[in-house]
Amino acid sequence: MTRRLIDGTKTAPSLTQQAVATAPATEVAANVPIDTYIVKVASRCNLNCSYCYVYNKGDESFRSQPYRMRPATVSALLSRVANHCLEEKLEHLTFIFHGGEPLLAGSDFFRQFVTEAETVLKGHATLRYALETNGTLLTSDWLELFRDLNVSFGISLDGPEEIHDRNRVNHSGAGSYSQVRRALDLVRADRRLDPLFGGVLTVIDLAAEPLSLYRHLKEIGIRRCDFLLPDGTYDNPPPMLSFDGLDTPYADWLIAIFDEWFRSEDTMLSIRIFENIINLLFDPGGGNETMGGGQNGVLVIETDGGIEPVDVLKICGPSFTKLGLNVERNEIHDVYSSELVQLYHHGAAGLCAKCRTCPVVAVCGGGYLPHRYSSPGGFANPSIYCRDLIKLITHVRSSVLATIPEKLRQKLGMEPLSYEDIISAHRPHGDETGQLPTR
Repeated sequence: MTRRLIDGTKTAPSLTQQAVATAPATEVAANVPIDTYIVKVASRCNLNCSYCYVYNKGDESFRSQPYRMRPATVSALLSRVANHCLEEKLEHLTFIFHGGEPLLAGSDFFRQFVTEAETVLKGHATLRYALETNGTLLTSDWLELFRDLNVSFGISLDGPEEIHDRNRVNHSGAGSYSQVRRALDLVRADRRLDPLFGGVLTVIDLAAEPLSLYRHLKEIGIRRCDFLLPDGTYDNPPPMLSFDGLDTPYADWLIAIFDEWFRSEDTMLSIRIFENIINLLFDPGGGNETMGGGQNGVLVIETDGGIEPVDVLKICGPSFTKLGLNVERNEIHDVYSSELVQLYHHGAAGLCAKCRTCPVVAVCGGGYLPHRYSSPGGFANPSIYCRDLIKLITHVRSSVLATIPEKLRQKLGMEPLSYEDIISAHRPHGDETGQLPTR
């Protein structure tokens, strides 16, 4: 299959096109309106995290990006967003400042962006701003700016010092834990920041003892966190994940934390992955891009103005996310010509047959799209974390159901569901030999 770029440049079939071509055919009812923009305000980072999908998973396209987004690019973006708002009659928009490390753009950038956005989009939609930072550059001045501009923010923290500093290091190899802790202490000291601070993102490191890490987060006063599965594909899986046998190292790690969190009825620490699963058990329509398979209207705007699908797809191959679109010459709706964008936006609509018949698909949604990729099969596979997701979901489900009276469980139609039975029936990663998916 070939496609033509919007600017008229004809290209040969790429890895992206071949991967989408192998995805199951689905009938898409309508385009998903774009209401969330991940704005790559800085293309470089002062850290060099080993698992980073931008810099350390084989995609070198960041090298051709400007270091910071230019004012002209911001103006072009906001003009295109205003047009899209009118076309789709959107009432709410979110800009997520991202990188690299977004604070490298400088404080003036954010003041100018928000000022211009409020002017250009006035009367179009209510605007929300968010930012994800590694925390190393965060100061009281930055926090004052976030309050002034009403920018919510999250900080990346992988656990106690010896765990965090295994992967989250600077370009000289030195750990960043002490800097991040200083930032978190500043945040905790100012209760006015509570409505803005979204908590910490923690990438799972199986070398960490899970309960020690969980208790560390509580000890330092974290109130909201999410545990992230390391990004990977069938071609480049994360550490200690294999497709032969029935090991579920990531589920086992998470279950240890879930059991203590759930049994203690911990209301002081919100853990998003667990709460999402519980919510989806009772409201299957409330999913997102990583859990539940719901539709999502998210686009990435690269530092040079490039319009792209979710950036984690960079792990699938060099320049995998490049569409040939840019806010300086294209409207937002031009992305609807991209099958990769459509596949991402429509969530579970593009799942393979094995996923569609799985008893927990309403909760897992097939997992995160980038985690379903293999070079021979494209996205027509279960997630690389399929076994782990099934085990975690069935465990959470059983734990929740045990707290509900039997008559109510029957009324809800929620009977016990065994991980072993599902695995036996579905064999997520191929046949009994655990061979990788093929076309």
